[in-house]
Amino acid sequence: MVPQRPTPGNQALTHSSTAAGGVRVVATPEVADALAELSRHDVAEWSDHGLERIKHRQVRRVFRGELGGVAVHVKVFRADTIAAKARDALRAGGKGEREAEHLLQVRALGLPAVEPLAHGFAREGDQLCSFLVTRTVASEPFTFAAGEAASRAAGRLLRRVHDLGLVPADLHPGNLLVAADGEPLLCDLTALRRTGELSVRRRAQGLAFFCNPIDGGPLDPIARGLLRGYEEPGPMPTSFRAELARATRQLRATSLRSFGRRSTRSCRHTEAEPRRRAVPRWFWFVGEGGVDDALRRELDAFDPAAHPPRRSGRRGAVWLRESFAVKERDAGKARKLWLAHYWLLFARVPTATPLALRVHDGRGRVFVRRIANDDLATELREGRLDELGIAAAARALGHAVGRLHGHGLRNRDLKFDNLVRSPDGAGVAMVDLDGVSLHSAEDTRGCGRDLGRLLAAWHEAGEPGGEASLRRFTSAYLRIRRKLLQQPPMKRILMHAARRAGEWRQSHS
Repeated sequence: MVPQRPTPGNQALTHSSTAAGGVRVVATPEVADALAELSRHDVAEWSDHGLERIKHRQVRRVFRGELGGVAVHVKVFRADTIAAKARDALRAGGKGEREAEHLLQVRALGLPAVEPLAHGFAREGDQLCSFLVTRTVASEPFTFAAGEAASRAAGRLLRRVHDLGLVPADLHPGNLLVAADGEPLLCDLTALRRTGELSVRRRAQGLAFFCNPIDGGPLDPIARGLLRGYEEPGPMPTSFRAELARATRQLRATSLRSFGRRSTRSCRHTEAEPRRRAVPRWFWFVGEGGVDDALRRELDAFDPAAHPPRRSGRRGAVWLRESFAVKERDAGKARKLWLAHYWLLFARVPTATPLALRVHDGRGRVFVRRIANDDLATELREGRLDELGIAAAARALGHAVGRLHGHGLRNRDLKFDNLVRSPDGAGVAMVDLDGVSLHSAEDTRGCGRDLGRLLAAWHEAGEPGGEASLRRFTSAYLRIRRKLLQQPPMKRILMHAARRAGEWRQSHS
């Protein structure tokens, strides 16, 4: 039986209302006065009044500090887009009030969650931003490396959430906190729905979303503790494992496309400059440490006329500088090339780190960080790789191509000239992505063609490592495909690869 909404007589907390400078704030008495004082200041000034900004995202910022002697976290939702302003106009309470209500609801149902202390609107410049204040809990975000006990506890909590008919749309490991006693806590419940009793398929989709960063989703060996904890209260139907595999594969396909859309919009991975007439538009990739200002100035100052290209043709030109490489194409082709880098980043296929995309006057330039090594064809031709190096390269290449195909990506230009070993020799990166395209992950068309092109390159290089290299490559390729919960028809793919390799060698002999 699914519990219903809390009745008016079952209020978890009593809030007191205050107002500061015309800005409405709803807060518990212990933080009301301090919050009223803070609300007199612009959000941009909060860092000067006892709060430390610990996170800055395109849609929200998070502050940490004390209000009235109480340790708190403050989440401020940004409203600097037309869509966000329209949403807040239609929903008078804003995201802060909505999340506070959701936290109170799940706490009333007996689920562990952070405690909301206040919500309201704060002023930033000439606009209002919704915010939420929660009590700080000594905790860390959940990780699958936290141990068996923490994983099982997280699994039990997810089972309780699903048994209650709740669907948190954004419940991932970063939104599940592990307290000092090892017990998990829910947080960030902006998007929460009550849907009644959940089907096996909906449960599988929720677990797959939580385990999205893992190759095998809930069925991956690293998530074994989580799945055991989920099944502790009672066994699931026999179809549950098949639904988990299905949901994981479907989510991986949709997530890849969603991540690709980040390539040209401002988010935690990309900084997109506004469109201005007759002015080049830049898209900057934001890495772990943010955008390197010195490198940004160097890219902005790059003048193609001052440097001879390494090669040029009807499609465009390529320049190699000391720290970066540049490829120029038509604007549409450049955007596709830039998008392909994001696809490979999501699929964790080794590639050159993207730096920036410049689009202007119908032409585009893609800047990537240059890998400090020669291409694989040059290394083999000059005999730089010994037997162990060739074996390691075969395994690394099989792993990379397996991940590529496992995510529905194809690369019709897989040749040794477009492959570069990392300086430590641990991976083989794909550096020319003009031939990358996206297909269904369940469709094997194109896999044989890619492997055939690679097989032809291996024959052309003199078959380094002999038949053992092929076995190592195939073994690594199949292993990663199975880890991604796929069972490709290897016999048929390899037969097609051998036929395509023969055709390629005959046409280029």
